[in-house]
Amino acid sequence: MTLSLHPDTPQARTSPSTAADRVAPGEGAGRGIRTRLFAKYVALFVAVVAIALLANGLFEVFFYYREHKASLIRVQHEQAEAAAAKIGQFVKEIESQLGWTTQLPWSAGSIEQRRFDALRLLRQVPAITELAQVDASGRERLRVSRLAMDAIDSGIDLSDDPKFTQAVAHKVFYGPVYFRRDSEPYMTLAQAGSRKDAGVSIAEVNLKLIWDVVSQIKVGKGGHAYVVGPEGRLIAHPDISLVLRNTDMSNLAQVRAALAGGGTMSDALSEARNIQGQKVLTASAPIEPMHWTMFVELPVEEAYAALYAALERLALVLLAASVFAVLAGMFLARRMVGPIQALRSGAERIGGGDFAQRISIKTGDELEGLADQFNHMGERLQESYAGLENKVEQRTAELRESLEQQTATAEILSSMSGSMHDTKPVFDAIVRNLLRMFDTRFAVVQTVQDGIVQMPAADGQPGFERLTERYPRPLADDTIGGLAILSKQTVQFQPVLGNPSAPATTKEFARDFGFNSVLFTPMLLRDKVIGAIGVARVEAVAFDEKQIALIASFANQAVIAIENTRLLNELRMRTRELSQSLDDLRTAQDRLVQTEKLASLGQLTAGIAHEIKNPLNFVNNFSSVSTELIDELNEVLQSTALDEKSREEVGELTAMLKGNLEKVVQHGKRADSIVRNMLLHSRQGSGEHRPVDINAVVEESLNLAYHGARAERPAFNVTLERAFDPAAGMADIYPQEITRVLLNLISNGFYAAAKRKGDAAGGFEPTLSATTKSLGDKVEIRIRDNGTGIPPEVKEKLFSPFFTTKPAGEGTGLGLSMSHDIVVKQHGGTIDVKTDPGVFTEFIITLPRTMAADDTPGGKT
Repeated sequence: MTLSLHPDTPQARTSPSTAADRVAPGEGAGRGIRTRLFAKYVALFVAVVAIALLANGLFEVFFYYREHKASLIRVQHEQAEAAAAKIGQFVKEIESQLGWTTQLPWSAGSIEQRRFDALRLLRQVPAITELAQVDASGRERLRVSRLAMDAIDSGIDLSDDPKFTQAVAHKVFYGPVYFRRDSEPYMTLAQAGSRKDAGVSIAEVNLKLIWDVVSQIKVGKGGHAYVVGPEGRLIAHPDISLVLRNTDMSNLAQVRAALAGGGTMSDALSEARNIQGQKVLTASAPIEPMHWTMFVELPVEEAYAALYAALERLALVLLAASVFAVLAGMFLARRMVGPIQALRSGAERIGGGDFAQRISIKTGDELEGLADQFNHMGERLQESYAGLENKVEQRTAELRESLEQQTATAEILSSMSGSMHDTKPVFDAIVRNLLRMFDTRFAVVQTVQDGIVQMPAADGQPGFERLTERYPRPLADDTIGGLAILSKQTVQFQPVLGNPSAPATTKEFARDFGFNSVLFTPMLLRDKVIGAIGVARVEAVAFDEKQIALIASFANQAVIAIENTRLLNELRMRTRELSQSLDDLRTAQDRLVQTEKLASLGQLTAGIAHEIKNPLNFVNNFSSVSTELIDELNEVLQSTALDEKSREEVGELTAMLKGNLEKVVQHGKRADSIVRNMLLHSRQGSGEHRPVDINAVVEESLNLAYHGARAERPAFNVTLERAFDPAAGMADIYPQEITRVLLNLISNGFYAAAKRKGDAAGGFEPTLSATTKSLGDKVEIRIRDNGTGIPPEVKEKLFSPFFTTKPAGEGTGLGLSMSHDIVVKQHGGTIDVKTDPGVFTEFIITLPRTMAADDTPGGKT
């Protein structure tokens, strides 16, 4: 490997002292970097090897652990199932031996034979300590026992005992495990004969002998098996003392899980603690049909001994690999740091401006290729340095041009914000900046309306004034401006003179005003052309894309200025019209109120409604138009850069308009409420009276009033309570009029409850209840709310016309008066009110079930 640094040009040849001064810092830096790189490479190599080995070892251990654990659990399950089968076979053999005693029918001479068979059974089956034989009627005829005296024809009635009834029903009965003298486990086994007159043999089986079966089950070196009954009590265990102590195993997690799962438990509980507190791997299997459970347990230390040995081997291999990695990393790091030091030193000199510096590395690998790349970069830097000044000048010119464009745009925006009511300053700024930024003969802004082209702004070289004399003129495609407006596209011609495609009038203008290239861009507002911006040059030179884009941006700004001016002027006009309409509405409202006070309740005419109808319709329509106008103005303002003064001016206009609209809506509602209530009050009835279901009318009124209140106030919430008397039944009434009365009373209740909720502290729940009750030939309706209540002085005037407790502008005072007339005068009923100020208000209505012969109760018309 060869490393060297050498200069290739005379500029690089310096004196020895200078060369020494330049190299010394690089060498010092190289030694520092070598120390850091060396440590990094060694650490990296060691980390790579260690991580690879560790990851591989952990994966192996993980999968080995899972496979080993699954294998252990599978083996334990097989052992548990095999042990369960052995115990099941043990019980089945006892059952088989017991079956020989149920072959013969009962007779007077068969007692001795049966006693002989019973004693032989006790000798052959040591597990049976007592045998009782019962005849077909359930009477005990024979009992032979190892622990007590034998009994013949004891006559004990076992006909209702489960061991008799279950054996007769199912042929075999397995009783629950019990502990005699609270130590030894026993089980009752009963078997019925195949003949009905053979009776039932009942054997008491000592389960302690199952210990022999359980003790023979080997689970590893330290494992064991045991049997648990359905209640969790230990039946068999290699440690017989635990069985004799009647040990309860239900407090162990594995036992609880197995009992809950019908004798088997999930793998999630394969690890648990045994009764000694030792952590074990466990498996279970059911023993049918006795509903016992066989458990097989193996200590975790013994189960995972092979895994721990694998971990120790992995640690030794990792340690040896780490030592090897350190040695290999040191060797490789030394081989790599030298060339990297030479690269850094050469790059430092090239970065310091010595582009003639060359790096020589002969390693035959990527580092040598990197050194060649550095050398090539130095050559390119030498070549590009000469043209750098030209690029800087070119970039400076581009920046100057961009700055001019930004300055022009700022000036136009300033004109727009400084004069929101007139577009002339904006148009003048546009043509002035076009002349400044382009070598043009003239620049113009044209607008079109109703087919007539205007020229509100123009500027240019001397003589251009004669161009404005040709306008206004009809819109046509004989000029390039008209062609751009009609086609909605940017149009340019160069040359104009002698060009057969150029419009005729544009050629005429070109000869008269001395230009030979022209460009026009349309001004578009929502796909509608409202004008165009044009520029012209003396020379036949095409406009480039940047110039076209700049003129297009000026056109967009001109469109915004025109739209702003139109909207503001229209806003002022609408505001004046609104003020005038508001004055007219107030005058009409005053006249209507005067008429309302002076007119009697039965003589209000349709002329009053007609008088107020026109201004109300105008106000409603104008409110809709004004709302759309405000939205449209806000959309335009969002795309317009305005100064603070203009924004304040527009904000004041918008606020004033919104305030006037709110007043219009308020007075419109007030007038509409007055007219509607006057018309309702003047009516003597609507529709025809007919029999209706009173409960249905009240329910419908509740729903209508509630949903109406929610529509007006979305946050409104009140609890509705109903108590309808099914006997209320049918009543002959005017349903529309009674519904109007109920709506009025329910709405007043909602208002009072909502008002009290607004005044009260948190926790108050507004409630309104409606009840009906049958009074024989009459029906009673009660509407009750827990609102603000009614003061005594107000209660006296409650049903007087034009008396209201609501704030000004929210009621006419005709609702309760009309309700009184409808109930009393029209239906011949009564309406009363009970109230406690600040607690509740309850209106009580009584209506007769039938109308009088002249269609009104009592003959009232």
